[in-house]
Amino acid sequence: MSEQENKAIQDMTHEEVAAALPKLREEAAKADARVHAAMERLDETAEVPTYVEIHEDHLVVNIRGIERSMSLLSSLRIPLEHIQGAEADPEIEHTLWRGWRLPGVHVPGVRFYDVHGHRDKTVVIRLKDETYNRLVVEVEEPAEIVAKINDAVGASPRS
Repeated sequence: MSEQENKAIQDMTHEEVAAALPKLREEAAKADARVHAAMERLDETAEVPTYVEIHEDHLVVNIRGIERSMSLLSSLRIPLEHIQGAEADPEIEHTLWRGWRLPGVHVPGVRFYDVHGHRDKTVVIRLKDETYNRLVVEVEEPAEIVAKINDAVGASPRS
């Protein structure tokens, strides 16, 4: 490593910074490419391709990886004020569908979002002032997601 590479940016002269900038940009581009590749790999290898996050005043539900390209709607944004709470409910699909999953069948008030039959990964998000009363998703860590949602909206899960 050269002496210039060891020197802190704030200690460099204008000319030294101008000379170092192309290499710094190249290193940053390589690092960005590695981060992107790692994120893609993480998305591809996830057992459940949906994730749920709280961002300030809204909930974001996203589909990751290959599933995203096959979905017409890969992201949902719901204001926190429209969320009543959440609970992990491995029986929701069985209860609502009575064991039948028929294409084109509509369950009033319920939106299934990227659900693939991982019962132990199922979360039900109770909504108000939205098109649906409940949003059903599958996530990697249901208990963690339920706790985050309920903490954000000041609710407790139903028993």
